Amino acid sequence: MRRSLAIVLGVLLLCFGTIAPAHAATLALTPLTLGNVFTDGQQVKVGLSTDASSVTWSAADVNGTVVATGSQAAASTLQISVTTRGWYKLTVQAGTLSAQTTFAILSPLSTASVAGLTTNHVGDFENTAEGWTFYPGSEFPGATGSFALDTTDNHSGTSSGKLAGNFSAGGAYVSVNRTLPSVNASSVSFWAKSPNLTFLTFRITDSTGQVHQQRLTLSGATDWQPLSVTRFDGGKQYVHFGGANDGVWHGPAKGLEIVLDKGAITGATSSSVSLDDFTLNALSTKPTTPLGDYESAAEGWSFYPGSEFVGATGSLTYDTTSLQAGAQSAKLSGDFTGGGNYVAIQRTLVPINLTALSLWVKTSQLSAIGLRLTDATGQVHQQRLTLSGSTAWQQLNVTTFNGGTSYLHFGGADDGIWHGPAKAIMLTLDKSLIIGGGTTASVNVDAVAATTPTTYNGVGTHFAGSWAPDAIPLVSQAGARTARDEAYWPAAETTAGTYAFPAKVTTYLQSFQSNGLDPLMVADYGNCLYDCPDQLFNAPYTDAGRTAFANYANALANQYPQVHNLAVWNEWDVNAAGPANKTPDSYLALLKATYTKVKATHPDLTIVGGGDTDVTQQAWFQTFCQLGGLKYLDVVSIHPYNFLHAPETLGTAIDQVRATIRQYNGGVDKPIWITEAGWYTGAGSAVPVDEPTQAMYMAREMLNVPGHDVDRFYMYDFKNDGIDPAAAENNFGLVHNEADALGKYTPKPSYVAYATAARQLRGATFLGKENPGNGLIDQVYAANDGTPFRAIWAASGSNTTVTVNATGPVQVTSLYGLTSTMTPNASGQITVTVGVWPTYISGSTVTSVTAP
Repeated sequence: MRRSLAIVLGVLLLCFGTIAPAHAATLALTPLTLGNVFTDGQQVKVGLSTDASSVTWSAADVNGTVVATGSQAAASTLQISVTTRGWYKLTVQAGTLSAQTTFAILSPLSTASVAGLTTNHVGDFENTAEGWTFYPGSEFPGATGSFALDTTDNHSGTSSGKLAGNFSAGGAYVSVNRTLPSVNASSVSFWAKSPNLTFLTFRITDSTGQVHQQRLTLSGATDWQPLSVTRFDGGKQYVHFGGANDGVWHGPAKGLEIVLDKGAITGATSSSVSLDDFTLNALSTKPTTPLGDYESAAEGWSFYPGSEFVGATGSLTYDTTSLQAGAQSAKLSGDFTGGGNYVAIQRTLVPINLTALSLWVKTSQLSAIGLRLTDATGQVHQQRLTLSGSTAWQQLNVTTFNGGTSYLHFGGADDGIWHGPAKAIMLTLDKSLIIGGGTTASVNVDAVAATTPTTYNGVGTHFAGSWAPDAIPLVSQAGARTARDEAYWPAAETTAGTYAFPAKVTTYLQSFQSNGLDPLMVADYGNCLYDCPDQLFNAPYTDAGRTAFANYANALANQYPQVHNLAVWNEWDVNAAGPANKTPDSYLALLKATYTKVKATHPDLTIVGGGDTDVTQQAWFQTFCQLGGLKYLDVVSIHPYNFLHAPETLGTAIDQVRATIRQYNGGVDKPIWITEAGWYTGAGSAVPVDEPTQAMYMAREMLNVPGHDVDRFYMYDFKNDGIDPAAAENNFGLVHNEADALGKYTPKPSYVAYATAARQLRGATFLGKENPGNGLIDQVYAANDGTPFRAIWAASGSNTTVTVNATGPVQVTSLYGLTSTMTPNASGQITVTVGVWPTYISGSTVTSVTAP
């Protein structure tokens, strides 16, 4: 029967031909730009594959509202007419088939210098103005070649630089070189691509004219590969010549040269290398917050006559004839002919976590001025700042607040211990410090500034594990300035006493560097050569095992000098299995051995430890501190996961950790870093959050933690680790997994919310909180350029409106980066709707924010 039916169908096909499908049989979307992430002005494009003649599309925002639709004939590229910043889901229809992906539009990252790793671009090769010059290696005659911009291939931008050499008639090398701006670079990174070179020769000239030369190995791959130089007076086949000729680096750098050697060519007498994205990487200055520019009375400085000692008179005036910066300085005058001991200028502060204070002073009448700083307890710390007697401006720098010349303290805790942040500052003109014993004097003061801790937003990554490094530029584009990853001990030491770190560790660290990411490296996990574990998390528990671990950590620091922050283990308090049994004393033994070993050879390396205390492990951390653990770390790392709740409650856990540190560290703080925290999406049994909630919570935490003096915050983690919606570990990411049906590394809403918050906070200083009413949270910051901005949201509840009182235009930015400029009405007011999502309000014209 089936055979007869087949015959009938065959006859019908012969009579009528092949039956055309009623709809498209294929439809697929692929990212053309990494992760489908675009910036202002870029055309949104995705790759399209279909056998349909045309497709239709729609783009919806995070609320599911369709914001744009369109159609086009089938092609390899689908162009989307969306230009507004935000996160979007794209749906494409071809017949009855549909496909989806996500995309994001972000504002460009600021190129303004901020504290930390500053990237100076010296080789983008977008034009000839950079000054790169070809050299034929004339001391070895015969070589020919060229250097030119190549618009057919590039790592970024529209062109690269292509160096070509031909040695068929002799010669040894050709090169390309340029002079450099005066930058005290700590490293150089760039990208290279060659068909048949095994190495490049790198030359950098120091300030004495000495050339430092080394070889950089190429992988043999014919695609673009990152190269980094983190030590200039060393490296493979290092030589030096010219200038001081002592083999010692004397910065800053004066020149850079890339050499194509005949000996590096495989199987030919000619070759070429394409170069792109040369950067000089340097550590920039610490962020500062101005406390006294004295450009207007609005800063809040006032005169105080030292009323507790009756008789002194004086004044605070603004002097436009003598200034160090700006248009005027503050002039403090005192007259003691009627008695008294001192006069002063003073101001209260929005509590500021300063680490140093600088000011400029000009007077020929005083041998010193007095400084009083009030700490968080109300305790006043007083010292004298010695002056030179010169009539010129002189800068004074203070790094110790509970010490110094003629130090004394009173009020508040009254224990002589600095309890930050600072609440007030006073500068005194003392009768006893007038040169020659006079009764009148004056002093000009200007540019009073507080140095504040460097604040970094970062992400957790797994490039030492299974992640491919091609995602790293997306980390940087999100606005992260640091990433936390690992270099596993058992992979680095497979023969006792011999260390060979996997190539992928070197590769991802080089890419971190070229993308401006400061690494936090974790030295971790057991090694079967010592204290043989039954599983990876089984920890060292004997003196021999701990010594071996310390040696491995030291080898890691030796191998990668670009690493300035090293964490000892990951979550000992919950995963150090085996005889170590996760206990505080076993961790302290490992930490002490590692700290002692590494600090002996790398005293400037920041050691991060503390067991990564979770919110449920406060008792563990207290025992660790009681045992003396705080002596063997520079930074306390915590993992305050709270992923079933809103982020504001994490402040309590942070404050508990800080109180414990002070209790067991003589009242003195240690820096706290949150090196893991996050919320997972998906469909797991532990009630995950949805994607918009993850985005909202994450931004709120990024904004909230600076108010608790947390200097670094690492969101866990950057990429979904898998595609199983029921697995929590698969769904913490800011972007999708490469195997996700929505496309490789495509953004979740949290990626855009993170990027927006990171851009707002880049180089910013937390100033304090305001209370507009109606249960709203209002955090106040100074942006990197000093402009104030606020982040406002409600911890819970429905939308409400706030009134922004301003004297001029105000910029309002949404959770997803959309910025609009609003102008106040005749009453000087602007109405803004806010809710559980953060809204950013910026502008120097804002005077206050109130809620109904």
